[in-house]
Amino acid sequence: MKKTSLQTVIASNKNCLLLLYMDEGPKDFDTLCIASGMAIKEFLSNIEILEEHYLVTGEKGVYSLTCMGKLIIEKLKPFLSIEEFMNTTEGYWQNRNLDFIPPPLLKRLHEVHPCTVVQPGLAEIFDYNKEAHEKSRSSKSFNMIASGIHPDFPDLFKDMIERGVNLSLTFDPHLFDKIKRDNNDELHELMHNERVELYMYPEKMHFLSLKVNEYCIVLKLLTNEGIYDHKQLMCHGPKAVAWGKQLFEYYQKDSIPITEI
Repeated sequence: MKKTSLQTVIASNKNCLLLLYMDEGPKDFDTLCIASGMAIKEFLSNIEILEEHYLVTGEKGVYSLTCMGKLIIEKLKPFLSIEEFMNTTEGYWQNRNLDFIPPPLLKRLHEVHPCTVVQPGLAEIFDYNKEAHEKSRSSKSFNMIASGIHPDFPDLFKDMIERGVNLSLTFDPHLFDKIKRDNNDELHELMHNERVELYMYPEKMHFLSLKVNEYCIVLKLLTNEGIYDHKQLMCHGPKAVAWGKQLFEYYQKDSIPITEI
């Protein structure tokens, strides 16, 4: 019988799972079999394949990675992390247009984990995200890029400013024109406030908004069909915030300061 190729072996999720378990250290037969969720016959078959390719060695019922196995799993870890990440958050990422993210940040997208999908019910569909706003008003700074914005934004921004939060706000051309038309007085107040910086990104944005405070980021993304389905993503932790700030800076560097209307 022709020997299974190494590429086929490591393409198996079950084999990768076994390698990951042993990456934590040697494991005995019972521990590995139970943790993998495999029947004994299937488990033995997979272990045998891993041993045939010198990825695993077993002695007296205890299995551990070989040097080659350790090398393979180190190369696989980034991919496995991304795969695990893409399958989290109720499948949110799998139907989102991510073309707006520059390649270096897209490669590090998994750094925004852990995330929570916020999907309001019909009665709350037009409410603002109160949890995110509380975190923003408790921060020293708040950064936002948006092609769409909540109608209550003047009051929300005023609340943050009164709490001493510094705001950096970037709008796309269509949103900026709408605010000039519908909220001209409020826009003037923001423009002349020392705690506020206003910018306009000159090109089309392929997402609804990104908000970054000191505690979390909030993403409102479009589906692959270009639709906003009212789902938003809250991602917490220092890595998520650092990633969000870098995405904000990526767009801000090409934006035009708004100094007059």
